[in-house]
Amino acid sequence: MLKSNFLRLFKIVLMGLCPNCVNSSSFTNLFITKKKCENCSEDYSGYHLGDADTFFVILIVGIIIMGGILYTEFNYKPDLVMQLIIWVPMTILLSLLIKRPVKSLFLYSAYEIKKSNKI
Repeated sequence: MLKSNFLRLFKIVLMGLCPNCVNSSSFTNLFITKKKCENCSEDYSGYHLGDADTFFVILIVGIIIMGGILYTEFNYKPDLVMQLIIWVPMTILLSLLIKRPVKSLFLYSAYEIKKSNKI
């Protein structure tokens, strides 16, 4: 039971699927959520995510990048220009890769909270 729930959550978060029917995507573009699901008509507009997903993306990427910068600086001591060449594109790339799954996770958690309050 727990393993199947974890696999379902993993599939929803990684692929950005609807938390109710797990069939269609809950995103119109790369980061913009739909108003409602095309399959099951689940209304996403009632989920007020705010900037929580953005905050956690900044937090996660900041920890990874700062750890990498400190490790590189203490072990290899590259020039500042080399640090910028490495870490600025890495910051942008990580932010783009992490944003959608984190937003999907928050959408799923909002769905579960709303579902538990209805019962």
